[in-house]
Amino acid sequence: MDETESLEQRADRLTAAYRRQTWARFAAVFFPVPFTVLLLRFELEPWHYYVAGAAYLIFSAALFHYDTVQSARVDAAVKAAAATQSAAKAQGNRADAGGIP
Repeated sequence: MDETESLEQRADRLTAAYRRQTWARFAAVFFPVPFTVLLLRFELEPWHYYVAGAAYLIFSAALFHYDTVQSARVDAAVKAAAATQSAAKAQGNRADAGGIP
């Protein structure tokens, strides 16, 4: 039971951290470039918009990659906890049935 509880606690901790950090990552990527363009729109040369667009796309792709990796890590922890819990239940059911495999 300790292993199951520790895996569940780890999965809960990773899920909470992922949810807490996701909004900050999205704000850090999707806010600065458009806001800078908005503030400097009267000062920018036409080629600056291409640079800003490229930066926006690069930051978005980097965020998508990083977020996918973090999400997969959380999903793996949740699946491991669920598998351990179902294995513990199956072991308990065998013990209740008189030890019949």
